[in-house]
Amino acid sequence: MAFSEPRSPFFKWLVGSAQDLSADNRQILLSNLFTRTTSIVMASICELSVCLAALYLYPNATYLAWTLAVLVVLAARLLLIAICCRRSARSEPTPTSLFLVASIVWSALLGFGALLCNISGDQTLFLLGNVCAVGVVGGLAGRNAGTPRLVMIQISFIFALLGVGAAMSPGSGKIVLLFQAPFCAAGFFTVAVRSNKDTVAMLRAQETSNRLARHDSLTGLPNRARISELLLNRTDAEPTLRPGSFAVLLIDLDGFKAINDSLGHAAGDLVLQESARRLRAVLRKGDIVGRLAGDEFVAISNDASLSEEVRLLADQIVKTLARPFVLNDALVRIGASVGISQYPEHGDTGPQLLICADRALYAVKRSGKSAFAVFDAHAHASDDSLSLLRSDLEGALQAFGSGLRMEYQAIVNLASGVTTGREALVRWTHPTRGELPPTTFVPIAERTGLILPLGEWVLRRSCEEAARWREPVVVAVNVSPVQLREESFADTVASVLREYDLPPSRLNIEVTETVLMSDDGPTRRNVERLRGMGIGLALDDFGTGFSTLSNLCRFSFDTLKIDSSFVRESVHRRESAAVVRGIVALARELGIPTTAEGIETDEQLAFVRGCGCTSAQGFFLGRPERGERIAGVTI
Repeated sequence: MAFSEPRSPFFKWLVGSAQDLSADNRQILLSNLFTRTTSIVMASICELSVCLAALYLYPNATYLAWTLAVLVVLAARLLLIAICCRRSARSEPTPTSLFLVASIVWSALLGFGALLCNISGDQTLFLLGNVCAVGVVGGLAGRNAGTPRLVMIQISFIFALLGVGAAMSPGSGKIVLLFQAPFCAAGFFTVAVRSNKDTVAMLRAQETSNRLARHDSLTGLPNRARISELLLNRTDAEPTLRPGSFAVLLIDLDGFKAINDSLGHAAGDLVLQESARRLRAVLRKGDIVGRLAGDEFVAISNDASLSEEVRLLADQIVKTLARPFVLNDALVRIGASVGISQYPEHGDTGPQLLICADRALYAVKRSGKSAFAVFDAHAHASDDSLSLLRSDLEGALQAFGSGLRMEYQAIVNLASGVTTGREALVRWTHPTRGELPPTTFVPIAERTGLILPLGEWVLRRSCEEAARWREPVVVAVNVSPVQLREESFADTVASVLREYDLPPSRLNIEVTETVLMSDDGPTRRNVERLRGMGIGLALDDFGTGFSTLSNLCRFSFDTLKIDSSFVRESVHRRESAAVVRGIVALARELGIPTTAEGIETDEQLAFVRGCGCTSAQGFFLGRPERGERIAGVTI
């Protein structure tokens, strides 16, 4: 539903108080014009009451004409609102300029009425006319935050005509009115401008938050969440609106780890930034490039119906990233491997396309790197290290968690300094690859269906060990959206709690914002049953995904966990600091406690405490510990 912005320079200026905002947010300001039907009717009723009083006291043609004009303008404005709303719903152009003209005419008519009352010589009309005008102007200033320039013109018309009438008034009250009118107008102007500034500032902060949540802070490219959103929009669209064939190119930098190890992370960051610039330059107009994680990028190439064009693009990417990188006094060389999948040949969803591109990429890695490959269902069906890692993880689960273990990181209340809970973190010591972080094997488990047995193992082990802790604090367990979509999930949780005699109040289920995207029946039913048992629900990594206020209210979270990326950058970037403050303020208004993640320095701790965060966790407050160590100490 979109209202047309005026084409005329004057009317465009009239409503364009914040042209630097996004089109969606400009629509929010513009739509305010067409959602004030009640206010318009009430203001007109106030004006009509004065008209009828004037007609009753002095039944003449002038007052009759004024009354009829008020009725006609009211009908015209209401009709234009109905037309604009109906056309915007059908994505048709709306007569916005005509409505602006009607609004200005209405304000002139109100001012003209005040003038008539002031020159009437009747003290009753003098008082009614001015009280009505000032009351309506106050409403204009307070309720029209989206269009302050229009409000100022309307107020100018009303007070100018009111002032002329006061000057011509035969009564003694005109001196007070003439003296006060300019100050009233200035005050109402200030209210209108201040209200607009506050609204625009809030919308700008929202845009900044959305940009930070959907873009990588180092390279400025879309991040994994934004890429997933773009792929979802393309593949989930109505059949008639779906794009044609497009390609997903997964790009991995070869030899990047050696740069980090030898020259440091600062040098690695420079390589990533330069790689992002080169990728932008290689891609065609309309193509998209993003950074998934670490040294892994992804490109979405439009109109990829010709496989040869995709191959040429992949070849260009490999060649441009093979050129030397100049880092201060050092000249370094890396390479790039590219895996390609095409829609709809290799998959009809975003995750399927990424998996296929991933398999093609690992085939390139194993065959020598610095090359590209298009996914081949036969050649790449089992020829990738992901399949091997999946097999190893499946074997570990079948061997009752061999190599898997749980560690728990303290969650500290910032007011008391007391540990009020611990987050359960799964760890895996691979028999040949050594220690693997969860970011390596959990996504593989989600892709391959192993997340269900892995998630149940994590839940069981966490509850079993938490039941042995000396202090009965909460244990927070991360749960995948895949688990929540299982109809039996709530039953499984209840069974585990009974088996280990752990009170439901000591268990918190942590979910990410991905859960809010689906909002399907099984997920809702599981959440309701968990809440009914007295189990807490926490929203993890808040601000990095797809949260909306309606989702926060609908799911009734007990805790919001502020993502560590915002906390880490808050002491250096004003935008990230504003996001953290905004999240805390929002949570406070909703009555939801907040936990700041990733506290690594005293400066970060002082910042989140100053913002009003309820709790915090991170290496600075305590590293993750094994369950058996916690069981034997006072927490």
